[in-house]
Amino acid sequence: MKVRSITKNKGKPVLGLSPSDSLDHAVTLMMENRVGSLVVTDNDTLVGILSERDLLTILNAKNAMWTPVTASDAMTHNPIVCHPDNTLEEVMSMMVDNNIRHLPVVYDGKLEGMLSITDIVEELLKKAKFENKLLKNYIQNWPDVEEGGDSPL
Repeated sequence: MKVRSITKNKGKPVLGLSPSDSLDHAVTLMMENRVGSLVVTDNDTLVGILSERDLLTILNAKNAMWTPVTASDAMTHNPIVCHPDNTLEEVMSMMVDNNIRHLPVVYDGKLEGMLSITDIVEELLKKAKFENKLLKNYIQNWPDVEEGGDSPL
């Protein structure tokens, strides 16, 4: 599958800003549309991308006035979690259905770890590379058809 087929079927416009838009506007767009990044364009030319991490970096660098705000004030209460025995397909569905990129792994009420979308992509990439290697090996070792014998197909 090519990237074109994914972007063509998404159906959502790419959300963006101009370089002069305020960070307040950027945060509002991100929150209203539940997205983690925005493109920055100047005269329809891509000049950058603004991500959640970029916002946190600038807040930290500028010593933002958030000292009185606690983690409890900002956190998502009762987050969606997965079980260690969930399949990759199940957790991918959970993440897509709920538009989340991080999933705590809980077993018997205890936190076992944290699963990120990057972890899933890395695992899928490893699986694809392994399957590709197996298929190439299989094709290279395809049995010869003896004259008059049946084809393996």
